[in-house]
Amino acid sequence: MSTADFKTIESAQRAPEIKIKGSRFIASIFPADSKSNVEVALDALRKEFYDASHHCYAYRLGAAAECIRAADDGEPGGTAGRPILLMLTNASITNVLLVVTRYFGGTLLGTGGLARAYADAAQSVIAISKIKYVLAMSEFECEIAYEDLSALQRLLPKFEANISESVYGDRIRLKVSARSHQLEPLKTALVDHLNGRVNIRSIGDT
Repeated sequence: MSTADFKTIESAQRAPEIKIKGSRFIASIFPADSKSNVEVALDALRKEFYDASHHCYAYRLGAAAECIRAADDGEPGGTAGRPILLMLTNASITNVLLVVTRYFGGTLLGTGGLARAYADAAQSVIAISKIKYVLAMSEFECEIAYEDLSALQRLLPKFEANISESVYGDRIRLKVSARSHQLEPLKTALVDHLNGRVNIRSIGDT
């Protein structure tokens, strides 16, 4: 699981179209956390606007935007996808796809005019999107005696952690969820606080 918090959008949005010298620019933005999500959204948009001249887009995927792409879809190189990507980067949002659909109006805008048009359209849909913060979380399992439960419960809030699952048998088996950056300090504190009376296991260990 990634250790980075990140910003993304809550839901898909579409901005009112922008008209420049007869051309129409329609910006749509979608949550997307995988390339397959991107392809599904692109396919749907191409079917919706089947007669459009271009569907230029950019996406950023991953908590740290490890995967990025910008596509000009037939426009002069660097005039469409790159300005769209720049707007996403400036907004510091990821796991998102932004598409600007263009209907050509018959008048050439020039490379500078095109880049400004695509950037303005991209910015217009980002501006109406509701941004949400995603906190990176991780989990581990631990096993404790019943008499140590109260001490563990007092410790968890200090590390922004909580119990996500519990099983009661001869001892208590717990699944603990915490912010990723707090995980290792919490494990150390648990061992110290319970004087070693805790068995800790990473999720997925056997």
